[in-house]
Amino acid sequence: MKNINKKRIIFWILIIIGVLVRIYKFPYALTEINTDEIMTAVNAKTIQSEGTDINGISFPVYLRGWGGQSVVLLYIMSIFMKIFGITVFSIRLPMMLVSIISLFVMYDLVKKLTKNKVIGLIALGFLVISPWHIEQSMFALDCNMFPHFLLYSIDILYTGLMKNKKILIYISMVFFSICLYSYGIAIYFVPIFLIILVIYLIKIKQIKTKDVVICIGIFLICSLPIITMFAINLLKIDSIKIGNITIPYYEDLARTKDMIFFAKNPLNQFINNIISTVKILLFQSDGGEWNSSKLFGCTYRTSLIFAFLGIIYIILKIKKDKKENKKEEKISYYIILLWFFMSIFTGIIINGTNVNRLNTMWYILIIFASIGIYFGYEKIKYKKAYLISIIVIYLTLFISFTIYYYTYFTKIVDKSGCFSRGFYQSLNYVNNLDKTNVYYDNIINDGCLELYIDLNNDKNKEYKEVKEKEELENKIKDIKQEEIVIINSENFKKYIKKDKDVQIGEYILITK
Repeated sequence: MKNINKKRIIFWILIIIGVLVRIYKFPYALTEINTDEIMTAVNAKTIQSEGTDINGISFPVYLRGWGGQSVVLLYIMSIFMKIFGITVFSIRLPMMLVSIISLFVMYDLVKKLTKNKVIGLIALGFLVISPWHIEQSMFALDCNMFPHFLLYSIDILYTGLMKNKKILIYISMVFFSICLYSYGIAIYFVPIFLIILVIYLIKIKQIKTKDVVICIGIFLICSLPIITMFAINLLKIDSIKIGNITIPYYEDLARTKDMIFFAKNPLNQFINNIISTVKILLFQSDGGEWNSSKLFGCTYRTSLIFAFLGIIYIILKIKKDKKENKKEEKISYYIILLWFFMSIFTGIIINGTNVNRLNTMWYILIIFASIGIYFGYEKIKYKKAYLISIIVIYLTLFISFTIYYYTYFTKIVDKSGCFSRGFYQSLNYVNNLDKTNVYYDNIINDGCLELYIDLNNDKNKEYKEVKEKEELENKIKDIKQEEIVIINSENFKKYIKKDKDVQIGEYILITK
């Protein structure tokens, strides 16, 4: 009873730490808005108000975005916008909530897969301090919904299999189908994962053919719109409408072309994809600081040692369980290994793999590392020293990362090309000024500034973009009383009056 209470106390301490480190400064840990989240946000705004995206398409199953964006985040975000209004809080709340729920689900799944609460607690602890998990929870990137819903799906499916509850198995099919709407790469990952798993489960007589047929039916009904979307874009067929729901055809859809199957030289691309996948896996960074810290990686690079130990432990367990005919254990480790190899597979078939495109890997890597730490504890002679060393190492890494994240990291990210760099905050500042005409520097057009203005939703002013340097220089020289000009400080330094003009990020606000 004492051990149970200790484990429960540790569980809640870890959950509290995990929640606190994620909600601290929320939603402005990152003060700027990312280009991907602004696209989702503007579409969510029009969905909740008009029932269409910014292109007038009613309830699309996939967004045009920057060459293609998934819609799970879009629709959850639109609900929160309806409740809380169009704010950064409602934009970022969905990812934060889904990430916090994942803390609970991770513990539940690992505890069940390993039949060991201690390994479950280790996995939870790893997830609580994971740089990748903390970073992705802070802002709204549509693709990062996928690993969370995959985690939920596997947990529900495994619980249904082990408790022989068919209803849970059927519900898991709904969640697996949601995965397809959460990231384009899931169209390859999920069906193949399920087909291989079902073949194995039928082989060991863990699931009946009748239940497989029902599962296929549920999965196809729920996922048919998104499967159809990819099919019509591949075959270049016109959009399809089912009531208010649109299965859109996009002439400029880039995501279907990101796969190795559409490469000009598949063999060369295959080799490049293997190299890039291995690099991302080992270095846990793709150069984009907002995806993962170059310094700390996704799960701390020291975890790779324990992940390797975890894989060895699983292989040894499979051999042992094969002799003892332990069906439940075999299913557990089959799922874990399948998850890992499918993540590798998707990394290889998608061109230009980065941390986000390999995002199903980070949960499974944490599971491997957790098993590896426990395996090391079982085998090592000096258990107390081993345990203290592990705690000290990871506590030091976690504290270091947290300090880095809330100081240097946010400054680096906010100044990157993927964030507004002060433009959105400049618009908020302008909202409170008694001006009617706003001219903004759009000489280097990144395609985002109009979206920030649209989200800002200031109906009292007229916003005019200026794309020519000479035109903007003339406007600054001949600015009128009712006008304000937002310029990039790097391009127009000579016009800045430090005693009068306001600087926000990389932008200067000039008035008469």
